[in-house]
Amino acid sequence: MLRNLIATIARMARMAFILAATTTATAGNAPATVPTSTSVDEEKGWHDRLPAADRAAVDASIGFALPEFAERVDWKIKPREADVEKLRGKVVLLQTWSCGSSAGRGVPTRLERSVKAMGDAGDLEVLLLHTPDGTDKLDRFVERSRPAFPLAVDAGGGYCDLIGAFKRPVNILVDRNGTVRYAGLSAKGVTEAGRKLLAEPFDPSKEPRDRPAAKPAASLGEYPPFRGSVGAATDLRGRKAPAFMVDRWMTAEPDARGKVAIVDFWATWCGPCLKAIPHMNELANRFRGEVECVGISDESKREFEKGFEDRNLEPSMFRYALALDPKGRMKSAFGIRGIPHVAVISTDWIVRWQGHPASLDANTIAAIVAADPGVKANAGSGGGNGLPPSRWADSRRR
Repeated sequence: MLRNLIATIARMARMAFILAATTTATAGNAPATVPTSTSVDEEKGWHDRLPAADRAAVDASIGFALPEFAERVDWKIKPREADVEKLRGKVVLLQTWSCGSSAGRGVPTRLERSVKAMGDAGDLEVLLLHTPDGTDKLDRFVERSRPAFPLAVDAGGGYCDLIGAFKRPVNILVDRNGTVRYAGLSAKGVTEAGRKLLAEPFDPSKEPRDRPAAKPAASLGEYPPFRGSVGAATDLRGRKAPAFMVDRWMTAEPDARGKVAIVDFWATWCGPCLKAIPHMNELANRFRGEVECVGISDESKREFEKGFEDRNLEPSMFRYALALDPKGRMKSAFGIRGIPHVAVISTDWIVRWQGHPASLDANTIAAIVAADPGVKANAGSGGGNGLPPSRWADSRRR
């Protein structure tokens, strides 16, 4: 009897607690959902699996106000309110996507399911933002599928760059006060984070922080003039470089966005190529962060690995990335008839220098870097001042 009495009292206490919590949450203008606290580890579990570069870029938005749309985007399906400032008081969910692929076309439907799973989401404003890829298919998609949410197109990629969104679909969640709180969430993460933000009250006194202004552009120099012969290759100086193509990376793939590219055509069997390695290491180290050096061999993987073994080479002996292109596509496009041969390419993908690596000196590279607006823009857009890198702009320059 005593045990049953204790159990009954415990049940009554739990019911009283739940009733009190529900009454408090629905009183006055408070949100109808009881706010719940979540740990950092729990919130990390809401994240989508993104490549490191995508995660870093999209996370740069967190803690700042969502940029104003203004004239940056073109609305295909207009929202009730497209002014970010006037959206304060609501939770805003901005989802990037593209109808250029089957996976991208499924994003609006999956997002609709995530929103429905939130329950009462009357104060949620959902916006779709189409990236530059696949815009030629958008009108037909809209006509057939009739997306449930307002839809904007960022044809130039400028707004996507501001929020750190690139080719993979990502989302941004903004709280009622106008601050980006979450970015790059999974479908489940969107639902859980959305519920949390909808449960939080609006505090008009809490103004979101504006993003840091971009650093003023530094004055640019002039690219060095072309002098002498390029050696045993076609002279492409001043012309668009061939598309960058490799079959396999033998080291970690480098991030060449906003950097001058130095492409060194070499092979493990080439004596002069091996003698040039210390010089190329010195240049790669000296201009790290502004220049990305890549050594490309047209050997097969087996030949390359045997060459390393026979000549006692180690990956640690190279201060730059190594890749293989057994078909020699880029080498052929340069018309290279003898190696080593080096090409220096600016961020607009124009060949600025060609020749033997021994003839490439630090002064030439410094002059190319100083004249390259893409390097300066990268230093001001993703170099620690809170702004994500301009990846769409960079991809269009190339």
